Amino acid sequence: MIEKIIRRDFMPATLKDSAINTLAIMEEFKISEIPVVDENNKFLGLIEEDSILNMENLQASLMEMRKKLKNIFLFSNAHFFQCIQTLTENNLSIIPVLDSKKLYFGYISPSDVIGKIGELNYDNSFIITISVNKKDFMIHEISRLIEENNGKIMAFFSEMKKEKIYIHFLINCNNNQLITQTLSRYDYEVIDTLSAEIQRNELDDRFESFIKYLNT
Repeated sequence: MIEKIIRRDFMPATLKDSAINTLAIMEEFKISEIPVVDENNKFLGLIEEDSILNMENLQASLMEMRKKLKNIFLFSNAHFFQCIQTLTENNLSIIPVLDSKKLYFGYISPSDVIGKIGELNYDNSFIITISVNKKDFMIHEISRLIEENNGKIMAFFSEMKKEKIYIHFLINCNNNQLITQTLSRYDYEVIDTLSAEIQRNELDDRFESFIKYLNT
């Protein structure tokens, strides 16, 4: 779960806020997006810095930008790997976190994700890359198969190539063959595996782009 890395060190914007003041907050906290809420703290969406900068009048309120809001968020009970996937798929500087009523709860930054990854133990771990047709991609189903075989997903990222999604997992387990066989049995194509006692500075190149992204 992600509760331990949720931050609340700035207030979300509202549609009544001026563009110039919103940009000042984004500059202060070095973020490229900011959550927008209504008067009851209900999440309306995420607005990008570039969208605000394109406004003709920066003294105007954000009301005219309502159609530019992006509905990207996580619930506070989300799994850690959902956080990683949302960051990488949307190239975000922060992810808004909401409670069960879709009220704004806080946010998560890439640096917090790096810190969480650094706490993980890489002993008895392996990397597996699988592919699946886009229409058949269900991350919760894949994670269920891994966890039912006593595997723990420590990190993952996905990438799109034509009509297929390639997912790279770092998994902690005692029997990687069992997980590999199970995924194959459920028609997931196993592209490659790398089994070893992986040290933090020896992660396979398949995770290099993900780590570089988190460090930007």
